[in-house]
Amino acid sequence: MRNSSIADRDPCPYRIIEDIGGAFAFGAVGGGIWHLGKGAWQSPKGARTIGAIGNCAARAPVMGGQFAVWGGLFACCDCSLSAIRQKEDPWNSILSGAATGGILAARAGPKAMASSAIVGGVILALIEGMGIWMNNYFSEAPPGMENADAMGPPANDITAPPTTGGMGMIPTGLGSVGVGRRPTKSSDVVTMGVDSSFDSGGHETTFDSGSGASSLSSSSKEGGSGGGWWPFGGSS
Repeated sequence: MRNSSIADRDPCPYRIIEDIGGAFAFGAVGGGIWHLGKGAWQSPKGARTIGAIGNCAARAPVMGGQFAVWGGLFACCDCSLSAIRQKEDPWNSILSGAATGGILAARAGPKAMASSAIVGGVILALIEGMGIWMNNYFSEAPPGMENADAMGPPANDITAPPTTGGMGMIPTGLGSVGVGRRPTKSSDVVTMGVDSSFDSGGHETTFDSGSGASSLSSSSKEGGSGGGWWPFGGSS
């Protein structure tokens, strides 16, 4: 499994600038908080605020610069190892941490270089190991959901995408709420009875869905003084 923290990093030429800026910000903010408290602790009563601010302003940029040097050297070693090994993995960071620690302690002699390299490699190994463990822990599926993708959606899941067309898309159990089919044959006839407030004369209107025309049938013929379909009596 590829480490997501490595995959999300910028390409190598830009990674150096990013690491230098991030390390300086981290060192300046962290060092400012540390030296602010240290200055307030060491200052006499009545001058703790001024002493804290002065100590922070004097030491915080120095610590930020030290962190920036460490981050820039680490990024250079990391890019060099990536170009040599032609791969991105946690070993690049571990070896870069060891090389950075050894280079920064080069003026103190070989023993100091070796000890600093070991400390740097161990610290980076712990950081990378913790990152890999957290990545694997949060990417695992919850208990009981290992085979959820293989099982698929439930049989009556109305949110599942349709697999058949037409009326087959209606889920099971909805037939009892009035879902039906329309007439599909041209010979199907729909009959509608006329029931209104005026005198219909016992007529019945029939619609033929096949021909599209309507025919009016009556039990009594038109005319005469008797009531016909005309509401005002017989025709003149």
